[in-house]
Amino acid sequence: MATYADQITASWLAEIPRQMYDQISKSSPLMYMLMRKKKTWDMGGDVIQPHLKTSRSTSNGSYRGYDTLDITPQKTRQPATFGMKQYYGNMIISGYEQLGDKGENAIFKQLAIATDDARDDLLDKFNQDLFGTGAGNGGKNILGLQAAVDDGTVVGTYGAIDRSTNTFWRSYANNTTGSLTTAKMRTAITRASLGGGKGGMDKMPDFIVTDPATWEIFANMVDGKTTIQQPLGKIGETFANLGFTQVSFQGIPVVFDEYCPTGTMYFINSNFLQFWVKPGRDFTPSEMVKPANMDAKVGQIFWAGELINTAPRKHSVLRGITA
Repeated sequence: MATYADQITASWLAEIPRQMYDQISKSSPLMYMLMRKKKTWDMGGDVIQPHLKTSRSTSNGSYRGYDTLDITPQKTRQPATFGMKQYYGNMIISGYEQLGDKGENAIFKQLAIATDDARDDLLDKFNQDLFGTGAGNGGKNILGLQAAVDDGTVVGTYGAIDRSTNTFWRSYANNTTGSLTTAKMRTAITRASLGGGKGGMDKMPDFIVTDPATWEIFANMVDGKTTIQQPLGKIGETFANLGFTQVSFQGIPVVFDEYCPTGTMYFINSNFLQFWVKPGRDFTPSEMVKPANMDAKVGQIFWAGELINTAPRKHSVLRGITA
């Protein structure tokens, strides 16, 4: 028979996913942007295979009357292959803590502490890995920005596609930027907007993320220049409401993230870079159970999926920024 404490615990655990997403909105501007357009991956198995538009068909055009139409099949798409990644955070309440707290509301205090610890530690790990290569922990980490936004210098094969032979799979990267200038930033935006071909100017980056030191360099560079600091759009207003410090460049909000590698600036298009999440493992808590060899109750918060960039060419990165 379920006890009062069991009922309280069950209702508390059901609230954890919402609490996690509330905290995500406050923990990192990059984390917030990538989660807001997350995709649900429910195809089964442990492999994600988005089909990419790699070229345009030439089986089209003008015609007159009874002209023969070109219906030759053309291969314009190619699958990329990504493996599922898993993360967890521990919620632990010791028997000592349970004995020390008395009263019906004591369980709330214990659960709040355990949840806060698990949430903060898990989000910290997530935010670190967001800027990584995916090589950490034997390749079990998510594929971070160093892999997703690259020209092949850092990560040559991404999603099982070789960047050395597939130019559509490369981002624009200036790996030896040196002094940051508005000209270099404009080049990064233009290259990402064009995406390696024509007809893409409507798909420009919608936010720029950098490290705190580089953000200060940029802020000082554009201070008082209204021709550069244009009014913020909806994303900029959202960042402001969430409390993230920002300025703008050509109307694109520029934010800093403490986890971003020093001397690096990413130009991100959130239409193509998102988390793909496995249903039932979207910061989902397990039951709190007592291990046979421990005077405690233990549970986990689980997440499964991958960070996937379906169009690296629509993003840019400046590395090696020194001043």
